[in-house]
Amino acid sequence: MSLRARVVALIAGVLLISLLLGAAAAGYQAREALSAELAAGLGGAQQTVNSAFEDLPNSDHPARDLRQLVATFDGNRHVRASLMIPGGRAALTSHTRSAGAPAPPWFGRLLGPSPAARQIAVPGHAAGFEAIVLAPTAEADVGAAWGEFTGIVTALTGSAAVGLILVYLVISAAFRPLRALADQFGRVGAGDYSGRVAERGPTELLGLQRGFNRMAGELAATTERNRLLGDQLLTLQEEERADIARDLHDDIGPHLFAVNMDAEMIAQLGEAGRHEGVTEHVRSIQAAVKHMQRQVRDLLSRLRPARITELGLNAAILDLVRFWSARRPDIAFNLTLLDEEAELPEATKDVVYRVVQEAANNAVRHGSPKTVRIALWIDADETLSISVADDGTGHDAAPTLGGLGLVGMRERVASVGGTLSSGPNHAGMGWTTIARLRLDGAAAAQPSEAAA
Repeated sequence: MSLRARVVALIAGVLLISLLLGAAAAGYQAREALSAELAAGLGGAQQTVNSAFEDLPNSDHPARDLRQLVATFDGNRHVRASLMIPGGRAALTSHTRSAGAPAPPWFGRLLGPSPAARQIAVPGHAAGFEAIVLAPTAEADVGAAWGEFTGIVTALTGSAAVGLILVYLVISAAFRPLRALADQFGRVGAGDYSGRVAERGPTELLGLQRGFNRMAGELAATTERNRLLGDQLLTLQEEERADIARDLHDDIGPHLFAVNMDAEMIAQLGEAGRHEGVTEHVRSIQAAVKHMQRQVRDLLSRLRPARITELGLNAAILDLVRFWSARRPDIAFNLTLLDEEAELPEATKDVVYRVVQEAANNAVRHGSPKTVRIALWIDADETLSISVADDGTGHDAAPTLGGLGLVGMRERVASVGGTLSSGPNHAGMGWTTIARLRLDGAAAAQPSEAAA
């Protein structure tokens, strides 16, 4: 059952209980009114008979007066009078007013029993009459009470029905924003993050709508960032492949050619019987092979970098600096590393290395610096800080650092609960990237100076 149906059913139940309570109250009032009315009717009738009996001994025609007395009750809706003769038989009975539409028997029983009939003895048994019996007649009053009761119940039922319809309409209008939210959640579940909901309605719904819109916006932005990061990864892969191909062509290709030439010369010397020159060419081949082995190791390390846990954080950063120093000898790298790193969590080490790697790569590739300073230290409040600063063309580096590279660093730092800031230096030249990572139980370490 839907939430709207449940709310409407609950309100309908409340209205039904109210209707039953109203009907019970109306029935109770009708019962009390009928009992009082019948009692008053009997009391008045008895007083009338008693007054007539006081004058009866002075009547010259008692039988006529008694019949007239009974006749005065004709049309009375509350009391029926009967003139009784010896033997308990009625000689004359008054005619009560028509009750109209009779009430159901159960309603009469619900109103309770009528008061007992009252018998008043005829003084001296005048004219042979024994008594006048006054019996309450509730049929007309019960019928009237039934009419009033049905009218009240009908009015209450109509009011409840109208109220229920209004409640249904109001709830339907109030739930319309929830239906819109449900539709948008369905679109989000299908991968469409472009939908938004109108921010209107009660305060509770406003908070829910704003939260949904923020969530959809964040999901859309995250999806777009992931797409751009994927594109950048493909671009970087292509660039890396081009670099490897260039290294193979520029470094290994010439040495392979040289090895081939030396091998041909050895073959020619052997055929000519000139063995004195073979040793020189063999040594040349060995030197070329050693050079190519170094180049292959460098390529392998670029294709599959060693894990931080294998080398250690300081060793990994030194290896990164040696890599760039060999290719950019015009750049001076100044390092401030940690004396102790064993107690740092492995996830923290990995984040630190990736931040240094990305910031250093950006500085070398885009900033044209003369100096790159890399510093790691742990503050007194157990915060590990990483700073990578250069003195290059900071404005040229800004587009790259403000793009996906910065996004990747920021996400890595945020994954371990840290913060990252990156921007141009105060002097207007160069770029500085600073990350701060909160350590959990890492021992404080003092920085030590190193240079490469």
